[in-house]
Amino acid sequence: MDTEQGAAGRYAAVGTSARENSFDAGWHAAREAVDRLADPPGVLFVFAAMSYDHRALLRGIEEAVPGVPMVGGTTAGEIAFGGVSESSVVVLAIASGALEFATGIGQDVSRDEKAAVQQMLQGIFRHMDRSRCSSLMIFPNGMGGDGLAVLDALHRELGEGFEIVGGYPGDDQRFQETFQYFDGKVYKDAIAGVMISHDATLRTGIGVGSGFESIGNSFVCTSSTGNIVREFDHMPALELYREFLGPERWARLPGVFMEYPLGLIDEQVSHGDLSCFQLRSGVQALEHEGAIFVAASIPEGSSLTLTTGSRGDLVNGARRAAEQAKRTLQGARPEMIIMFSCVGRKMVLGRRVQEEVDAVRECLGYDIPIAGFYTYGEIGPIDKTRPTLSTSKFHNETVVLWVLGSYHGRDAYG
Repeated sequence: MDTEQGAAGRYAAVGTSARENSFDAGWHAAREAVDRLADPPGVLFVFAAMSYDHRALLRGIEEAVPGVPMVGGTTAGEIAFGGVSESSVVVLAIASGALEFATGIGQDVSRDEKAAVQQMLQGIFRHMDRSRCSSLMIFPNGMGGDGLAVLDALHRELGEGFEIVGGYPGDDQRFQETFQYFDGKVYKDAIAGVMISHDATLRTGIGVGSGFESIGNSFVCTSSTGNIVREFDHMPALELYREFLGPERWARLPGVFMEYPLGLIDEQVSHGDLSCFQLRSGVQALEHEGAIFVAASIPEGSSLTLTTGSRGDLVNGARRAAEQAKRTLQGARPEMIIMFSCVGRKMVLGRRVQEEVDAVRECLGYDIPIAGFYTYGEIGPIDKTRPTLSTSKFHNETVVLWVLGSYHGRDAYG
């Protein structure tokens, strides 16, 4: 075993490696995961640092565990049983049996999100009937395409209430290009996905939380093109953002985008004094245009607010996500956790980044296998148990948890 601790459970096991040789790292992480699993794996999730030779890494995994479907991608930091790393590979193996899996890949996301989504789903539906589908997990290109367009295409094909979660691969905060993994091959500008089917002995729980709160101001997007926001309240977007922050904070650009993300107010689920919003982080200041390039489009006419949160607020946001995931399990006992957390949270938390992973494990169980990564965007519903909040959204600066729970042979979990 390459690390201090591994993790194994009834349905899932995690292996990690920080070896420098890419082939060796993949081989050892995969073998560690599969050797800890009692039943044959039905799928592998692979999350790895950008520094690897990715083809060699996946060859090592395939040699260790041949013939098993695989999805995943590169990261801005890896999450596993032993904590947070920036130079490792994490392999999560999930057993078949009560679970079924079907994988798919769609290419050229940045050129045509709808066509890429359809290509991925066609691959999935060749191996799984739509009537058996329970949950979709996706890994789209983290540096191209519109996150909202990807979700719109998925909702048209699957329905707005269908359970969709996922994370956008990263590239160790280089913000240049990301890679997606699918069945032993490395892709760029693609969307990899796995459809999951389970029987009545299992239930999935989802938790979404950030810790960021509105600082009170509200404004409207009056001009935008794709991922570029040009005007807020008929002023250049960058000028208004600078006015809100003041010169001292503005000097910390572009990192200040992560400290003060925009909150896209969801009018459909907000009521009274309660405003629900999805966070949008600026990626680049387009000084010559007075515009901001954001991770997912902000439609014209949208109401927004500026948000902020302390490090303690962010850790509490992760804890609330875990508590929500536990509630949505509705008595099922947690068996495994997949955690997606935004790179912006990692940047804000700094040396305290481990605390948000600890908060999740404290709530859901220190002995539960956990795997995940720091992302360039997260996907999940605000609350899967409430019809008005069950549609999956695109998020930044947010923790999204997908938890598999079991009723079979276990006491109810409260």
